[in-house]
Amino acid sequence: MENIAITLIYIHAFFGGIGLLSGLVSIIGKKGRFYHKKAGLIFSITMFVSALIAIPITLLPKHENLLLHLLSIFTIYLVISGNRVLRFKKHHSLGIVDIVTTSFMGLVFMGMIGVGIHHYIEELPKSTLFFFFGGFGIMATVRDITLFKTFKTNPTAYLSNHIGKMSGAYGAAVTAFLLAALNSSTLWVWITPSVITLLFVTFWRRKIAKN
Repeated sequence: MENIAITLIYIHAFFGGIGLLSGLVSIIGKKGRFYHKKAGLIFSITMFVSALIAIPITLLPKHENLLLHLLSIFTIYLVISGNRVLRFKKHHSLGIVDIVTTSFMGLVFMGMIGVGIHHYIEELPKSTLFFFFGGFGIMATVRDITLFKTFKTNPTAYLSNHIGKMSGAYGAAVTAFLLAALNSSTLWVWITPSVITLLFVTFWRRKIAKN
């Protein structure tokens, strides 16, 4: 079983590494350009695969980690919805995938808050992180619902949502990388990438709103 876990970890790390590099190219590249789109596509595929592989890894003996397990699901949600939202530029209507994804993840994020409450009551570690990521996730789903309702009156909302989702997925990738590279699971390692991502997204959303 451990050999299977190690093999999966190497595959996960391989795709994650490609995701980090391609994501960086997409971030620093001018939005809408060819290399931005291609790098973004590579990032989406590799991060989806990497996060998908991480789900069983975090359930295997000696590698159990509920927080990383939920973060992997969160990453998949960000990648899927971050790409799906681009279709709103041409198709001003919801697809069944959008409805199911948002509804399912809303339940997952409420579950994270519930786990955080349990950890807090039982005085278990990392309760703050469950509250943090659960709350962040609920905010993301609320933004989705708002987008679905107001897109026709706010045509740039899809772009703001796309940037937020894909940046969030990259922040999650950086978090996973730091946890492995530093061999540390301290609070600052978990939260710092998310804080930087939030500042980055806030900057771009304000820039889009001015245009």
